[in-house]
Amino acid sequence: MVEDHLESVGVDFYAQLFTIAPEARELFGAGMAVQRSRLVGALVRIVGNADDRETLVPYLEALGRDHRKFGVIDQHYAPVGTALVLAVRRAVGDAWTPRHERAWIEAYDKIAAIMSGAARRDAVISPPWWDAEVVYHRRILDDLAIMQVRPHTDYPYRPGQYAYVTTPRRPKIWRAYSMASAPRDDGLLEFHVRTVGAGWVSSALVWRTEPGDVLHLGAPQGHDVATPRSEHDLLCITGGTGIAPVLAALQELEQRQDGRRVHVFYAGRDRDHLYALPHLESIGVRYRRLTVVPVVSPDGPTDRSPDLMGNIVSAYGDWRKHRVYVAGPTTMVATSLERLREQGVPDEQIIVDDYGLW
Repeated sequence: MVEDHLESVGVDFYAQLFTIAPEARELFGAGMAVQRSRLVGALVRIVGNADDRETLVPYLEALGRDHRKFGVIDQHYAPVGTALVLAVRRAVGDAWTPRHERAWIEAYDKIAAIMSGAARRDAVISPPWWDAEVVYHRRILDDLAIMQVRPHTDYPYRPGQYAYVTTPRRPKIWRAYSMASAPRDDGLLEFHVRTVGAGWVSSALVWRTEPGDVLHLGAPQGHDVATPRSEHDLLCITGGTGIAPVLAALQELEQRQDGRRVHVFYAGRDRDHLYALPHLESIGVRYRRLTVVPVVSPDGPTDRSPDLMGNIVSAYGDWRKHRVYVAGPTTMVATSLERLREQGVPDEQIIVDDYGLW
């Protein structure tokens, strides 16, 4: 009943929340469009997994821990629940019944308990965010920069994970970026950042950031792509800055001379946008079990050929026994997944990061 009104639910929710609890407005930055999109995405995911506790509980726990970086405390959960039920009730209209009301209130109370409990446990062992000083910043394309940062305290993460980042030039606005380096003895983390349209955070990080700036990092999230517990060979399908977590995983696999074979299909709109290719080739010299296949759209930036990558990957070999990692533009991710599933690759062997951009 809500599916056709998700956008209005997001808008109405925050209007209700800031009316009920005006102090909550201070937790958010100026731009709310991305925040509304995240709310709707989380809501859809929670409802979709309502009967799958093994999937839902870890997701909610991670969400609760992550919300610490906004300054969320236990007292915020009650007005959030009230605003959410009001927004959904208004979207559904006359079809809303007392039974719906009871069900949503009961469900929200359980969700809030899981999230707040995880946040309280996390507060004992971790800060809400990490300060990290920029020690290196270089624009390698007009719209893309590589930067290295040094957290002020230990920042434990695994290759393939990402962190939400905010800059003092765009306070309280957080965007997710994958670590492009495996954990290092000197503690440095590398990020690859591409501007996204008029993106507030990405533009500040690419064009206005310099060594000496101090960023905030949220807790690491996401998948361990280089997990030593897996015995499957690895297939990585990436485009754009989706190559960053793959580089981190490859560095770790190289360091421990892992015996698995790795195939990396790496797409760019032209050769200049395959900016990490020299790095991949350098790793391949030392890690001989790595195969890299560059993929360039034949018509360049005028035709991104979303089917191209999926067709090439499916034609290249049989991937049913591989662990698969897919990250990059939405169209490339979608078509690649479609081809893999047509080939019979089980969903439980596929990890997806959809960056929503090229």
